Amino acid sequence: MSTLTSELQHHSRRGTLWMTVSLTCFTGNALLLKVLSSNRHVDPWMSLAFRAVLGLLVTIVLFAPAGSLRLRRSFQSWLLASRGILGAIGTAAYYVTIGPLGAGKATLIGNTWTVFAAIMAAFVLHERLGLMKLGGILLALFGLGLLTGMAPGTLTQFGQYEIIALVGAVLAAAVVVVIRQLTRTETSATIFASQCVYGVLLAVPIAWMNHISLNWTDVALLSAAAMCATFGQLAMTEGFRFLSVAAGGAFQVTVPVIITLCSISLFAEPFTMPQVIGGVLVLWGSFQTVVGGRRR
Repeated sequence: MSTLTSELQHHSRRGTLWMTVSLTCFTGNALLLKVLSSNRHVDPWMSLAFRAVLGLLVTIVLFAPAGSLRLRRSFQSWLLASRGILGAIGTAAYYVTIGPLGAGKATLIGNTWTVFAAIMAAFVLHERLGLMKLGGILLALFGLGLLTGMAPGTLTQFGQYEIIALVGAVLAAAVVVVIRQLTRTETSATIFASQCVYGVLLAVPIAWMNHISLNWTDVALLSAAAMCATFGQLAMTEGFRFLSVAAGGAFQVTVPVIITLCSISLFAEPFTMPQVIGGVLVLWGSFQTVVGGRRR
């Protein structure tokens, strides 16, 4: 028993370490994107292009020598292509909205992908929706209404960027459903690389058309944001190897919390009291949707 307990504690520590790295990287990525968009006035498509290109290069360097990366599959499998296209567009929606909405609000709206993924999985994958998940879904959707200003007398606050962010969350949910099917036949490296491939195809031409001169500071910030996003994704995947869905989900729910707090303190991002309540409900509802029925 002592050996088993020691091994479980070791796995828990490793999982916690990887999830902490993931949380730090995702937070750094969001804050850097805010700086690039609002302070440096760098086109978000340029940020997305850097993320896709550097993410693809890192994936090739890390996984190609071991033979676990098959880039051609991104064009040969319609399911992989769907993951890449939907993932690229969904990520673009987040990058486009993080400047106008602020890192906190954009991330909170984007975090509702957990709710939409649970709903889609029930219809597509026939996964069961228990009372805990249904309650979490309703709670998160009500919180989303408060967060986006969809309350009597404040409907004007729900503008085009809120719509784009919400569409991005729905696309992210669709990506998760597709990934659940892809894990049966494809490696994690190939699945991740598919988004990078289609991200390059989507973002690079648009960034080129909107190209403005970048100084070395811009390039450094763009590269840092791209590396944060890449290693955040890889660290999260590794963390889930050692932690339960409940524990891993708890770490990921803290990501929008940290980003929001940093946005308020660093960028004076405004939040009304109804929006604060809505954000809390979104986080709690999302957490219940992820772990509902899994805790013993």
